[in-house]
Amino acid sequence: MTPTLSQLLKLADSMFPFSYSEPWDNSGVQIGDLSRPITSIVLSLNASIQAVRFAAENKSELLISHHPLLMKPINKILLSDIQGNIILSAARLGVDILSMHTNLDAAEGGLNDFLVELLGLCEAEIPEKAPCARLARLREGETISIFSQRICQKLGLNSVRSVGPPDRIVNSVFLVSGSGMGYLQQAIASKADVIVTGDVRYHGALDSEEYGIAVIDAGHFGLEKFAVDLISDKFEEEFLKLEWKVRLTPFKGEKDPFNDIHCEI
Repeated sequence: MTPTLSQLLKLADSMFPFSYSEPWDNSGVQIGDLSRPITSIVLSLNASIQAVRFAAENKSELLISHHPLLMKPINKILLSDIQGNIILSAARLGVDILSMHTNLDAAEGGLNDFLVELLGLCEAEIPEKAPCARLARLREGETISIFSQRICQKLGLNSVRSVGPPDRIVNSVFLVSGSGMGYLQQAIASKADVIVTGDVRYHGALDSEEYGIAVIDAGHFGLEKFAVDLISDKFEEEFLKLEWKVRLTPFKGEKDPFNDIHCEI
């Protein structure tokens, strides 16, 4: 059986409910025809022009991205704008776009649960007023330095940034994929020893120091690059159960926009 975009949307909602999305988020169909049959899907972290073109070259009717293309209302669509170029290209090339963002972060079996397992954490729970986070524990206390090395190894990173003395022992971990410093007060209330997230800004780091909570910044891309394979695996499993004939192809052309440059002083 070949499903329609509407049926795929319902399946996505059953695995990662869109009702779990943060109020500011815009998960769901970004561009598309709900009645359109879908035989091939490309999956990406970002709904970029490169991902859209790859989907078209792959003869895929649908691009499923983690990050939404449209986050707020727009009043014009211009080819000269990055967002306008993606919208017009997707329409011209016949590529529909579905995004699964904070619903994927928050849902059971979603991105944060995947990271809990990958990092070898235990006793994970959803912190109060922080649905897109997980409060978990290390099986044994580790210094920030050693835990940072574990994160680098498990996430395939060259480096992370940390806030707090490297020899401080941490046990409880407040984990948020992507940009999680907006949950700083929830992390403090949960009595976590360390926040693991990405996109930590200078003043957020200073605030963390003042509150006495450690932070490990593993980067937005470093924490979320696993979303593509996670979504692919979950859909593949459900397609087999439903006997849906849909081809899934991860887009491998994405990388962290930041480069590690080691300076000699």
